[in-house]
Amino acid sequence: MKKKCLLTAFLVGCSMGMSFAHGMLQETVTNYMLKAKGYENFHVGTIEGYPTFDTMLAKLKVSGVKKVMLMPFMFVAGDHANNNIAGDWKKELEDNGYEVSVLMEGLGQNPDIQDIFIEHARFAAKHKMVDIMDKKKQYAAEKD
Repeated sequence: MKKKCLLTAFLVGCSMGMSFAHGMLQETVTNYMLKAKGYENFHVGTIEGYPTFDTMLAKLKVSGVKKVMLMPFMFVAGDHANNNIAGDWKKELEDNGYEVSVLMEGLGQNPDIQDIFIEHARFAAKHKMVDIMDKKKQYAAEKD
């Protein structure tokens, strides 16, 4: 049985400050992970990357949904979230006849994400950074 989203579509803005390729990879992984968890009724769009807002809007129109929840997929929901997602995207969607709500919350506000962040910081504090070239030399020496 497929899980249902609370609203008809989730639109996620991501890839600010990333390369185009990195944004595409993030979008692909996000799509795959959500679908693997049983979520089907969502669309992902990026502010500075692909899929663009227009690409995502075209997919949204085909889906026939009328209610949309915008959710920033950013650690901090700051200027990009306020200006681009809660501002430009919301207005554009409303102008296209959608009922739009915005969950103005960054991922950093999520306690589970905070736990992951702290776990990674603790790991980094405990473990020494290894130079990849030194690691390759050590590996090569062990093979001889």
